[in-house]
Amino acid sequence: MNTKHNYRDKEGRPIFLNSSETFPLDRPHAGEEIEIIVKGGAIRIAANQYKNAEDMTLAFACRADIFKFQYPRDLEITIEAVADTTCFVKSRSKTKSNTSDSIMDWIIQLHIVRHEANLERRLMKFFELLMHRLGKRTSEGLLLEHTLPHARIAEIVGSTRSTVSRTISKLRKNQQIYIDELKNQMILPPD
Repeated sequence: MNTKHNYRDKEGRPIFLNSSETFPLDRPHAGEEIEIIVKGGAIRIAANQYKNAEDMTLAFACRADIFKFQYPRDLEITIEAVADTTCFVKSRSKTKSNTSDSIMDWIIQLHIVRHEANLERRLMKFFELLMHRLGKRTSEGLLLEHTLPHARIAEIVGSTRSTVSRTISKLRKNQQIYIDELKNQMILPPD
């Protein structure tokens, strides 16, 4: 699902996305970077090369995140709501004092996840990354309030949907993760 919103306004306008809804980000003017502030929910930042049908996950952001990045050359960026989401997208002038790039931070972390040879370890590292960056601590362990479809997880960890589904079932059976399908939540119990 795709929506059209105008956010060129320097102050940013609220963008309301339902779960799985996507929003294409316009390329900013020269000398500007993109800033996304997630007020509620969670988003996935994805890219594709000029109308290529398959996109790749670059990063995630959740409420209270201020996500700044330089728009990558030769890529088209979209955001996808992982859950119902409200966010603001702004174009800002780049400052020399701020050299951080949220997309690059995530890409490095996802590369470390993908580098694991064993799929079970890849999945556990990916879930731990999501829980530490997007989740919250509870008495039962780390809670991720929004799960991802198995096909999306497979794209991220470099596997197939069916293999990911089997491996997640094995992790659940071994009680390494708990998934509440009614609430669409995952819990990573403490070690």
